[in-house]
Amino acid sequence: MMFSSDGFLTDNNASSTNTGQTHVFTSFPNSAVDVDDERSENKSTTQQQSDLGAYGLPLPATANESAPEQYRMWQIEYYQKYFQVDTQQVLERLIGSMTPRPNKSYFDSTIRQNPDLYGPFWVCVTFIVTVAISGNIVNYFHQSDAEFQIDFSKITLSAILVCLYWWIMPASVYFFFRWRLNRIEYTFLELLCIYGYSLTIFIPISILWIIPIGWLQWTSTILASIISGSVLIVTFWPTINADHKRFSTVSILAVLFLHLLMAVCIMLVFFHVSDNNINPTTPSTTISTSTILTTAKKMT
Repeated sequence: MMFSSDGFLTDNNASSTNTGQTHVFTSFPNSAVDVDDERSENKSTTQQQSDLGAYGLPLPATANESAPEQYRMWQIEYYQKYFQVDTQQVLERLIGSMTPRPNKSYFDSTIRQNPDLYGPFWVCVTFIVTVAISGNIVNYFHQSDAEFQIDFSKITLSAILVCLYWWIMPASVYFFFRWRLNRIEYTFLELLCIYGYSLTIFIPISILWIIPIGWLQWTSTILASIISGSVLIVTFWPTINADHKRFSTVSILAVLFLHLLMAVCIMLVFFHVSDNNINPTTPSTTISTSTILTTAKKMT
């Protein structure tokens, strides 16, 4: 027995006999592992892995909350998603409604991913107000200052005509696709979006209608209807083409004709002024022969 350099008491005989032997512990008593703790750790690990997102990031704190409430069509909250568009999207859809492209569907390229009602609503409102104001300007130029009065009923009448067309035509096309072709390529709200934007071109045309030149009014009306109607034709043609060839042609012509009919009706009701409706601004004076003779006698 002797003290080592570390200050511990060592046995020389034991150290000499155990030189070169190393003990490696490969097993532990069962009491060293708690089964309940192991199960709880496995559960927590599995829960953490399930909470990881697609990109290896933890989900937000609201991920464990209940699913969002489902709204019905008669609730205002249902239509909030149709007003979530930015200015760039609206501008692209306004321009696309006035620039037909034969090989590119206006609906598939600009509307299908995110149909909206914000743009169509303001297009219709602007068209209604423009028609009413321009119609009153036409009356002002064809009536004397004493007789002219602002006709507010033009706003009501233009709103009825525009809104009827905006709602009746999408409904007709929707039911036509549903029962005639047995296909639902477009929802009713998507058709409202398409037809709402199709009225964009008539806003500047309604200002040109102020000019009291018959051939200019008719030419601008026909050209605007053809340009805007061709966008509708390119949009609906892939679906209508599935029907019989003759019937599909009739259907396309019906869409274009009704589009033209709407424009012609508004032009005739608000802007077309016939000669019978023009009131002269200066009263005409006629001098009869008897009046001249009476005046001559008085002078003599």
